Amino acid sequence: MKLKFNIFYFVQYFSLGIIGPYLAVYLNEKAFSGGQIGLLLGSMPIVMIVCQPVWSYLSDLMNTRRVLLLVGCLGVAVASIGLGAAETFPIAFLWALLFSAMRAPIAPVGNAAALDYLEESGRPGDYSLVRLWGSFGFGVSSMLLGGLFLDQIVIYFTWFLAVMYLLLAGLSLLLPERREALIISEFSGLQFLRQNPNFTVFLLASVFIGGTMGIYNAYMTLFLKSIHASSWLIGLTVSLQALLEIPMMMVVPFLLTRFSMRRLIAVGAIALPIRWILYFIIRQPGWIVPTQLLHGIAIVSFFVVGVTFIDQHISPKWRATGQGLYSTALSGIGTGVGVYLAGIVFERFEIRSIWLLTLVLGLIGLALLLYAFNRLAKMGG
Repeated sequence: MKLKFNIFYFVQYFSLGIIGPYLAVYLNEKAFSGGQIGLLLGSMPIVMIVCQPVWSYLSDLMNTRRVLLLVGCLGVAVASIGLGAAETFPIAFLWALLFSAMRAPIAPVGNAAALDYLEESGRPGDYSLVRLWGSFGFGVSSMLLGGLFLDQIVIYFTWFLAVMYLLLAGLSLLLPERREALIISEFSGLQFLRQNPNFTVFLLASVFIGGTMGIYNAYMTLFLKSIHASSWLIGLTVSLQALLEIPMMMVVPFLLTRFSMRRLIAVGAIALPIRWILYFIIRQPGWIVPTQLLHGIAIVSFFVVGVTFIDQHISPKWRATGQGLYSTALSGIGTGVGVYLAGIVFERFEIRSIWLLTLVLGLIGLALLLYAFNRLAKMGG
């Protein structure tokens, strides 16, 4: 069964290796303006703000993962084809919103299914060993698209996405459902947040930090093109960030025996501002490659250790809902606002200026995170 989850994560992040680095390039090649690109890219995660908690809550309420994953994956495949066929920005915008709404449940519900399985298998600390297959898939797809198909991205982009999400839909049917029946009760998530203000500050910090990651995912490829990076170097740079995550994820179970989750997450938050400063300074594309190590540290901190950290603070009965709240903060609100602001910066200034925006957002997120963790440590949380 673990093999099925490994393949599921590989295909899921294979598709993200197409979306994240190259959607902005695709839209740019379709002759949309910087403002239109920023509006579209910023609106997609905002849709997830509404949809992700709802999908996740339904998953817990109905005690099912597979059905919602199947519906979401099929919906994304259809929206991908529609986006490719759209000839005008308003039509493309509507298809992009549907794309985002249907993609909303895949990450949190998929994570909840994996955590369910690992808990029932007696290996709750092995999430990183499953998630690393996602990094491998991201690295492979970003290298293939960047190195081989970047010049024909308008032709292949949406068709690649449709095929991958149809495959993911089929794989979702093979995943197990949790064996333990759910006792229906009212979810008190908002009450939990009111009663735990330090944890709420952690989610707020995730908003700012997620904003910087969203900007990076959306505009990194355009930035590399602006400093005249070749197609193969773009593919290498984008894929390397994911491939470097793999050995880091392999040692996460060991690190968790030596360090607290708070400390590991804080390390990732500290690495990000350093990275944004380097991006603003660098003028030669080759120097971007070694900085991808910092990306790997941040991804492991927030998308692996952070997922486990959240899981420890939410009842297993509402596992998907907890993951939905975290994903909404990190990849919904933060990404939506960040990408929209970056679009405005891109429209008015050179694209390099977006790294100053990420630096400001990252420093705010780091300050909030350290404040929350300091308070949690004093309370023994």
